[in-house]
Amino acid sequence: MYITRLQIAGFRNYGQAELQLDRGLNLVVGENAQGKSNLLEAVYLLSTLRSSRASSDADLVRRDLLDTEFPVARLRAEVRRAAGNLEIALAVVGRSAEGQRAGKRVRVNGLARRASEAVGELAAVLFSTLDIEVAAGPPILRRRYLDMMVSQVDRGYLRAMQRYQRVLQQRNGLLKRIQARDAAPAELGFWNQELAHAGGVIMKGRADALGLLVAHASQQMAALSDEAETVDLTYKPALGDAIERDLPLDDAEWTDRMLRALEQGRPREIAAGVTLVGPHRDDVEVRIDGLPAGAFASRAQLRTAALSLRLAEAAYIQTCLGDEPVVLLDDVLSELDERRRRGVLDSFETFQQAIVTTADVDRVRDALAGATGRFAVSGGSVSRFEGE
Repeated sequence: MYITRLQIAGFRNYGQAELQLDRGLNLVVGENAQGKSNLLEAVYLLSTLRSSRASSDADLVRRDLLDTEFPVARLRAEVRRAAGNLEIALAVVGRSAEGQRAGKRVRVNGLARRASEAVGELAAVLFSTLDIEVAAGPPILRRRYLDMMVSQVDRGYLRAMQRYQRVLQQRNGLLKRIQARDAAPAELGFWNQELAHAGGVIMKGRADALGLLVAHASQQMAALSDEAETVDLTYKPALGDAIERDLPLDDAEWTDRMLRALEQGRPREIAAGVTLVGPHRDDVEVRIDGLPAGAFASRAQLRTAALSLRLAEAAYIQTCLGDEPVVLLDDVLSELDERRRRGVLDSFETFQQAIVTTADVDRVRDALAGATGRFAVSGGSVSRFEGE
């Protein structure tokens, strides 16, 4: 899978930009705060329909457009892939003429689609300097890592996530009313069933994904560290006192365990006024050389582990889709020593397309020589260059 043409209008600091991209390695060079990260964010947004950085859709629209009558950012990509050529277009509306909140409109091959139906049509994996937090940061970042990855290859998982969030909000509201004696505990029965059914799909999806990821991540960690370091991943489903030694094999078993956890935890949840078990509290334990990553690993080890996780993600998507995702590397190479940098670039050679940004050409001189596409970014403008 690879992008042949990318168009950007009114997105972040971009006015109008168009890139004719090549198969292989595309290197994007520019000083900091010129638009390199925004370029990769645009590609990732077309893939996942969720920004890797913005807190709201309105943040994606170029600032000087926000006070206009119809502030909108537009992205469009033409893609070659095994499943058939693709054109995907996205409009991010800052607000409507009636003053309604921001939102997205997406078209696939010219036809309007729901966002949930367009996720993963263009598959992409994004590496950034913030990935170190996936290994060592709070659990929400590891949940997001799994969710963004699995959603690109499994629409049922994405629908379950959307359903789960709606039901969770309703159930938490009911718990608060029960706590205030404005509702009866018996009313939880329906919402427990709904939450457990959606939660079962999510937990099964996460467990299966991790089953495939572990071997890939371990292999990549060994390769990037010259066999000097190991990484292990263990799924920690948030099922309270209902945790058992063996993980369930199917959705129904996961649903059953979550129902039991909800029933057993009812008194504590009523007292807290919030749901305490379920996928929204899951975690993935990351161990480097047998020790918890967040507490004992060095920054260099964490960076290598984070790269290993992203490379494992790319291998997972390729296995599920039968096609390579587009890999995006945001100014990470300059932070690596020469050995790890070479290892990452060697790994990228297995994919049809990689888009790599850097502010330091000297640190990636070896990559520049092998780049099939070379671009310079300055002030939200992109141009090709053939210099060294």
